[in-house]
Amino acid sequence: MNLSIRHFKAFLAIVHTRSFTRAAERMHISQPGLSLMMQDMESQLSCRLFERTTRSVHLTAAGQRLVPVAQQVVDEVETIAPVLSQLSEKRRRTLRVGVPPIFSASVMPYVYMRLRKTHPALDLHVVDLPKPEVENQVRSGELDCGLGVFPGRVPELSRRPLFEFDFLYLESRTSPWRGRQREGRRGAKRIRWRDLPDVPFVELHPSQDLQQQINKCRSACGVARSDGIKMNRLESLVGMAAAGAGPTIIPSFAAPVGMDAQISTALLTDPVLSLAFHLIIKRGREQPEVLEAFTRTLLEVIEERRERIYRNADQDWD
Repeated sequence: MNLSIRHFKAFLAIVHTRSFTRAAERMHISQPGLSLMMQDMESQLSCRLFERTTRSVHLTAAGQRLVPVAQQVVDEVETIAPVLSQLSEKRRRTLRVGVPPIFSASVMPYVYMRLRKTHPALDLHVVDLPKPEVENQVRSGELDCGLGVFPGRVPELSRRPLFEFDFLYLESRTSPWRGRQREGRRGAKRIRWRDLPDVPFVELHPSQDLQQQINKCRSACGVARSDGIKMNRLESLVGMAAAGAGPTIIPSFAAPVGMDAQISTALLTDPVLSLAFHLIIKRGREQPEVLEAFTRTLLEVIEERRERIYRNADQDWD
């Protein structure tokens, strides 16, 4: 059965006007068109709804039974329509984004505050989650999209590269090896992989994608030592390094803010290791209209952060 709300409205129009001609005028359709619509409705219901003569239109017993049902259908649809419209409008203005915790702390506050100024109607919900949870909640529909490093294909999700990030060497300003390793290089803001100090590093567990890329580059440059502290999160690397537990290597998007008195950073070069940062969405899912505004703002903030990093890295090692 394929009856539409228009069928029920046309049926009620005939009931109320007792005329196909006047009902057709009310419905803004031709009288033959209205007659065909009623024939279709009767065919689908397998009964006659009207007894029609040249002078009058009367309901059959089946038609009389249908009147309250048709009226209820029309009333409920007309009541719910504005509610659904408001929900749809809210949906278009709402964006739920899953992000890694370190990205949530280092980048998203600036994205959030800028969007409040440029797109005040955008209702942004930022959820900080580990990468597996970001994937799961985007896949289930709890999140509209997710951000992170996804080097391989993600089942049921589409990846969109947003930007590439570099890696930074980070150490405490009070590190006992800092003076030895940087003697004669004061003020330099870049360091070659082969010049990394031969000391235990604070690292992610080797099973993590980022650490695998770092280890591959270190090994290629003859720096293979990996007997340092192993952590699960990037923010833990920053905290441990700042406390003096050992130097660390972090992606540039995780560069800490407001810790200049505690840490020193340098851009890793020769080679410059770059990886892609992705936006993931569920395949086939309709995305809120505000997604593009969010993405543009995110890229603006990332570019500004990159410029600050490179301004601070304006001197090469001797």
